[in-house]
Amino acid sequence: MSSTLKNNAYHILGLDTSASEKDILKRSKEVINRLKADDSPNYDLDIGVFENFRTEDAVKDALQRLQAPKKRIKEYFFWFQIADGIDEQVLGLFKLKDYLNAIRVWENASEGQSTKALFYKKNLAILYCLVLSAEDNKAYLHSSLVAWKELMDSDKFWASFAKIYKLHDEQTASEDIISDFKKHSVEYLADVYTELHDVHKNSDYVNEFQKVFSVKGAKIEKNVLGPAYQAISHAVEGLEKMEVSKDDNFDKDESEKIKGFVAAVQQELNKLIDLGLYDDSQTKIMRDRAANALRTIVLDLHNNLSELQKSEGLLEVAIKMAGTESLKNKLKGELEQIQKNVTEDAENSLAIEIPGTFRSAIMVFKNNFVDYNNKRIFYKDATSISFDSTATSSTIYGIPAGTSYVYRLSIISEKETISVSLSASKDESKAKDNWVKLVGLTCNLIEPLVVKRIVDRIFKHGETVKFGEVEFTKEGYSKMKFKLFGKNEKLMVSWNETIFIPKMHQGQVILWKDKNGESEQFASIPMSAPNAVVLPELVQACYDNREK
Repeated sequence: MSSTLKNNAYHILGLDTSASEKDILKRSKEVINRLKADDSPNYDLDIGVFENFRTEDAVKDALQRLQAPKKRIKEYFFWFQIADGIDEQVLGLFKLKDYLNAIRVWENASEGQSTKALFYKKNLAILYCLVLSAEDNKAYLHSSLVAWKELMDSDKFWASFAKIYKLHDEQTASEDIISDFKKHSVEYLADVYTELHDVHKNSDYVNEFQKVFSVKGAKIEKNVLGPAYQAISHAVEGLEKMEVSKDDNFDKDESEKIKGFVAAVQQELNKLIDLGLYDDSQTKIMRDRAANALRTIVLDLHNNLSELQKSEGLLEVAIKMAGTESLKNKLKGELEQIQKNVTEDAENSLAIEIPGTFRSAIMVFKNNFVDYNNKRIFYKDATSISFDSTATSSTIYGIPAGTSYVYRLSIISEKETISVSLSASKDESKAKDNWVKLVGLTCNLIEPLVVKRIVDRIFKHGETVKFGEVEFTKEGYSKMKFKLFGKNEKLMVSWNETIFIPKMHQGQVILWKDKNGESEQFASIPMSAPNAVVLPELVQACYDNREK
């Protein structure tokens, strides 16, 4: 239990605080000699709460503390002062382990504000704490704190204590030593209740103490806050190291990791709530750190992966966790913006049903990504698109039976491919209508970004980009004319020439060249070829970016 009380120097030596220097030296030698002879001594102030607390090392340490002026006053304060018959009566009850009546005697004697009553109250408060070390008693806990609070707030008590202590220790007691002890006395008292918390594993001892004094001692810092902050810090470091958008995907494992780290933080914060330390200034700093770690993940999810709903949920957790009002207000402002974005995203998204053999699927176009069959491609990451349609006529016994259509569309990034195929009969227009919608959305949302990517490759990086047999460079587009006899010829259309915008016709994209002011077919590329469908926009963009 408590080193403050159990290992109190006067308790170790079996003396009360009136003992002189001579008494202390004599008793320390006596105890050590008896211990060496395997004779464990007992004294009147051994109240029977502790066992095996009197050892040679403990005696030596007790003597050292009583010989050090700054330590002696603490030992003196936290032990009994036996001054009169009432105190002697309590000692007799100690021998009988009749703590209930001992408490009653000092309770009755401590009524009023006389100097004697105040010192009876100090003895009573110490006795409460000693009994609490062996018995988890809420009533004694409350009564002890009431007694200590009255003493700590009493100018009369402190003046009387200073006067008596100077008489006790005439040689080393000084105003500075007494003043410094008074300044830190509540912190030392906090250690007593932290020790009681450690014995009973009951948060009430720290919580109730905080309600009365709002002061932390060294042992609260070391035994309670230290481990809690270390655990929180470990979990926060885990959150801070996460890079959820690194692989352009927020998967289940990452989600579970975040949940685990948040749960670890919350577990420790719940302990601090129980202890009454949740709003401690240092705890608020740790709470802010945890909230900011979550905020970083939220911004990553929101800005880079468009995980708006997940961002919203995590930010709500961060707000609850934040310690300072300034951070809470900042996060609340960001939450409002995310909630607005969620609403706008819902309003601006378009879902298109894609029929399947066994079940239909939904392709959803959001503000900055397309989602289909558990695949997601951000528009900015798309490297190519293609779409085309084919028609197949069938006959039965030579009689036309109808025409079936297949409508195809593909969106490709470096890591993912989304492809759909819609089939329809001649009389069924739903598939075509859906395909037209898909094409329109792809052209509006993705095509400009793909075109820009290709233009940058050509004009910024000097790359050659191929579309079927045609090569695009910063000089123009070209193809090889193969000859059966003679050397193959490279045909080219310069960006500085008259340019004709490509057109789509019967599943082909037609590129043109100028011939006497008129367009002449230069090449044709199947629409199904990657990015062939962007050629009309690309040619215009290349022309606009040509070197002049």
